[in-house]
Amino acid sequence: MKGPRTGTKKAIDTAKDPYLNKLAPGDKAVCTKCGSVYKDKRWSMKSAAAAAAPGAVEVTCPACQKIRDKYADGYVTLSGDFLAEHKEEILNLIRNKEERSMHTNPLHRIIEIKERPGTIEITTTTDKLAQRIGQMLKKTFSGEVEYKWSDDVKLVRVFWKR
Repeated sequence: MKGPRTGTKKAIDTAKDPYLNKLAPGDKAVCTKCGSVYKDKRWSMKSAAAAAAPGAVEVTCPACQKIRDKYADGYVTLSGDFLAEHKEEILNLIRNKEERSMHTNPLHRIIEIKERPGTIEITTTTDKLAQRIGQMLKKTFSGEVEYKWSDDVKLVRVFWKR
């Protein structure tokens, strides 16, 4: 049985992610690249009308900075015969997962998808998105999934094979 909830939120460890804002960019900010909005110490996807509110500071959000610099916190490697037969279906599912994750937290993004003979490597802006992609592939298509976390930085490598 779980204990009572204390009402505190889990704090994000900004020391392990150099792209997270150390200081708030202002009461309200909007990313000039993706349109995500920073308000109340949180990034979220809002309508264009909310982003165009007076007094909003124009910035580049941490996810867009990571995409620009190709700074990944998650790597997902897909392999196996099943991958070759169902590549488009798998990639569509992964893109849908990214889109759903972005609505919860716009900092969860795919940086790049590289196709190589027999494998596909996906880099993500957060370790959580990489982990969720691995969980989704396991749940949807079975196969084997393996997670490897780094000790010193916030980084995960996910390997899925079927």
